[in-house]
Amino acid sequence: MDMKHLEPFAWGYMHSEKKDAESRIANGIYTFAEELEFGIDSSDWFVAPLGGMGSYAVHYSRADGICLNSRKRDRNISEHPEMEEIINVYYDYFFPYETARVISKARTPLQEKLEINKCCWAAGGGHSNPDYELLLRVGTNGIREKIKRFRAVHTEKGEFYDALERTLDALELLAARYGAKAKEMAETAEGEEKAVLLRMARAFDHIPQRQPRDFYEACQMFWFCFAFLDIDSPGLFDYALGPYYENADPADRWVCLEKLWELFHKTRTWNLCVGRSDEFGRDHTCALTYDVLKMAREKRYDTPNLTLRLHKNSPEALWKAAAETLATGIGMPAIYNDDCVCTALEAIGIPASDAHLYCMNGCNQIDIFGKSHMGLEDGEISVAKALEFALFNGVCKFSEEKLGLETGDARGFTSFDQLMEAYKKQIEYLADYITETSNKAQALFAEWAPNPYKSLIEQGCIEKGLDYKNRGPYYGHGQVLTEGLPDTADSLAAVKHYIFDEKKYTMAQLVEALDRNYEGYEALWQDLSSYHKFGNDFEDVDAIYAEITDHLYRYFQTKPTWRGGVFGVGCSTFHRAPNYGFHLGALPNGKKKGEKLLADSIGASPGCDKLGPTALLSSVMCGNQYLATSGNVMQMKFSKAQFGTETGMAAFIALAKAYFEGGGQTLQINVVSREELLDAVDHPERHQNLIVRVGGFSQYFVKLPPPLQENILARTEVAL
Repeated sequence: MDMKHLEPFAWGYMHSEKKDAESRIANGIYTFAEELEFGIDSSDWFVAPLGGMGSYAVHYSRADGICLNSRKRDRNISEHPEMEEIINVYYDYFFPYETARVISKARTPLQEKLEINKCCWAAGGGHSNPDYELLLRVGTNGIREKIKRFRAVHTEKGEFYDALERTLDALELLAARYGAKAKEMAETAEGEEKAVLLRMARAFDHIPQRQPRDFYEACQMFWFCFAFLDIDSPGLFDYALGPYYENADPADRWVCLEKLWELFHKTRTWNLCVGRSDEFGRDHTCALTYDVLKMAREKRYDTPNLTLRLHKNSPEALWKAAAETLATGIGMPAIYNDDCVCTALEAIGIPASDAHLYCMNGCNQIDIFGKSHMGLEDGEISVAKALEFALFNGVCKFSEEKLGLETGDARGFTSFDQLMEAYKKQIEYLADYITETSNKAQALFAEWAPNPYKSLIEQGCIEKGLDYKNRGPYYGHGQVLTEGLPDTADSLAAVKHYIFDEKKYTMAQLVEALDRNYEGYEALWQDLSSYHKFGNDFEDVDAIYAEITDHLYRYFQTKPTWRGGVFGVGCSTFHRAPNYGFHLGALPNGKKKGEKLLADSIGASPGCDKLGPTALLSSVMCGNQYLATSGNVMQMKFSKAQFGTETGMAAFIALAKAYFEGGGQTLQINVVSREELLDAVDHPERHQNLIVRVGGFSQYFVKLPPPLQENILARTEVAL
């Protein structure tokens, strides 16, 4: 055993002839392809080095750059004690190069405290959606021709293009190794296994250098390239693979799709997107679009995370297929409104032709397929924490430290405008921190952790001679997520009504009540907690919601990203909403310190929408969603009975269409029974396959921590 085989990425990086980061990483990737040990499970039909890069103590990650894993280092020492000294030499060499360490060292103590106390956070890595359509169409031979053409244009970028070609060498080498392995295994195999292995070997004699000849080869090439280094998002799946599907044998293509679906689920693949319109409003639904939805219905898995793009010219059959899939209770597909999303993207300078190539990465953030590095995510902001800062002159009521701005003693505020002004200053303060910190991280990623593989298949990189992390893709906008927008609107509306309009209480009483977590202020708590809540079509709270969302979204768009774009905002709470709620003090909406319940989308705080779905969506549409350039999640929970009949599904479709026509961007739907959820809390063993939509992804309910289960139970169950 030698270090080249034990830690191939580290060995290749350290023994690179060239010392620039791109070349070193490319050489590490090549050595990984050279030395990786692998087997082939013919029952999968499609092969890739799943988890291969991440199995080493030193490896490269698409999101985190250069990574170290001490447990795997210790495993190496345990298995090869005679090599302990050299293993530690290699591992220790990378300490200064570990990307997370580099970025962490650049943070100030205040920045760390803001993040620890769930005020906000910022980063610069994230997911991506490479151009698999282009890769499948031209093969690696076509990519090499492209490199040759632009190498002649950017003659000073020789090392960059050398690194890209070295990475292509790695991809082709590993593919050839898999093909040879399949051919070798076929010699002793029999029956169906032999046929599968020979088909695989024939495919690798042709791909990835050339365009696939059929849907099977397209799936194999896609899967191999998709999972080459690690698992990410497939992006516009039916756009990339649909043409191969159309002309394939129906029985064979279904089995190919099924095998691929099993692999997506096995690896918890991120976001797979189907359906779309083009810049002329034409629908591009194809057979693969419908069969992906059918596969999701039949398998009923919690992954992959499935998104369906709809628009004003979508076929009725597609709406129906979406409703039938949602009726299974898997929380998918998330449905997105092209007419809103594309308009929002065009407003920040993305041409219509490219805006209509948007897809989702990660849970539900937006990328331009094969042409962008748009974060996911660059940061997150607690809007409710900004209000807390405004009420306590910059003091965080979780840590009791001054982490915000000094915007004045709120006890002396004599008008609601003063409070709103203080709140907006706190929002801008947190936004400035997020954008400044994220831009610093973006620059460090470009310097320390370039990505030569993504640079091959994200348009703009080869053309400009710039890495994927270094402003190479055509679009480099940012994405920041929000927490607590509805809770903040509820709080501000209650303060305005009881203190400045009715003058029933004073600001001094409010601040003291919040500081004491309402102890001794039960009447005040009762008034505040029972006042108008967002999601019920109340004009006063809806107007405040519209004002604070408009301010937040527009302010971020004034901030440029280091990558070459502007920061945008959306809402995707993931599993983090309860933790953000826990790190808040008492709020004027009646929430008490220590309570974890917080809004899980741009809609009402769970359980606060009392007047039905029409009122809820009417409130949500008061916010200008054409300003949202990240996923702007709207969660709704429907009863199983609603989706149990054709009439019920038709009513849902009519509601969704009305929401989209009114400017709504997305809907994420849970179809559940409250009784079933409650029984699952008490008897999880009976409900192992019960799936719910969380805050951008689906998950088995019994696997969620109690605060998230409580959040989902608190959501209002809608009936039409």
